[in-house]
Amino acid sequence: MDLQSEIPAADKPDGSDDRRLPVKKKLLLVIGVIFASFLLFDLNLPAAFNSRNSYPFVFMLNIVVGQLTLICVWGTLVEGTFWIRLPWTILMLVISWAVLARGVYLANGSTNPAEVLGLGLVWFYAFAISYIPLKVAAWGFGWRILKEGQKDTLESKTNYQIRDMMIGTAILAVTLTIGRLLLPGDLPSWKEVISTSGLNDPQPLTAMFIFSVVSLIVKLPCIWIALAIPLSKVKRYSIYWIGIAAALGLFEIALLTIALGANTDMLEVTISLMLGHAAMAAIMIGVLYLLRSFGYRMSRRKRLAAA
Repeated sequence: MDLQSEIPAADKPDGSDDRRLPVKKKLLLVIGVIFASFLLFDLNLPAAFNSRNSYPFVFMLNIVVGQLTLICVWGTLVEGTFWIRLPWTILMLVISWAVLARGVYLANGSTNPAEVLGLGLVWFYAFAISYIPLKVAAWGFGWRILKEGQKDTLESKTNYQIRDMMIGTAILAVTLTIGRLLLPGDLPSWKEVISTSGLNDPQPLTAMFIFSVVSLIVKLPCIWIALAIPLSKVKRYSIYWIGIAAALGLFEIALLTIALGANTDMLEVTISLMLGHAAMAAIMIGVLYLLRSFGYRMSRRKRLAAA
């Protein structure tokens, strides 16, 4: 008799359990659940906006913007072939845009192509605000998110390049299909799209720019806290930074007041921004720390020595 085969998997000396999901599948499941949770916020954000209540809207807006940054983190810093990461990044962005557009339809009872495209324009603007700095960090400073045991030196990645290009092309085709389904009618004029988005109005454009810059200040240190510092310091630094993120809400409201003037809802907006920024920092640190539990870390790529 094989005694080893009689031992339950959970009680085996090596601790292995054949019934458990493989780590990769478990990671994909966790990412799927997180992404689906963010999509629920996308879907309900327009209704929160229509409620004219600053607390739920600003809170949810911060979480949604945090979602865009996490998509950017995956698209720019996670090590992998460009032909796979970029199409997947665009697909996730378009899916979130589609869900947000559906939320507008549910909140308003109707939408039109100009409104959908205007919303997409704002969405891609918010995405670019995070994507560009992270891409600069990846290119210029060599920062990468690597899995334990993965090499962090510059190496040729020609293996499977043709296969990856084919997969990436298929993903882009799916993305374009989703985008076209969002616009069943004739495409509106560019002027109409800009007008619907509000980007031609100095006040919302200024508010959006200030919010984007302050949000970026809140978000970038979260990546370092969750993935780079020693594990023993993560909790302490997280508490410090969440508090600082809340304080940055005061800084933002000061900038908004200087640029746009005060209004009667200043206290409500201030508290909403402070809670929203704190929530954004907490969620980003939490999600990225969960990624760290699967063996990922932030590393600065080593340059190969010259021959």
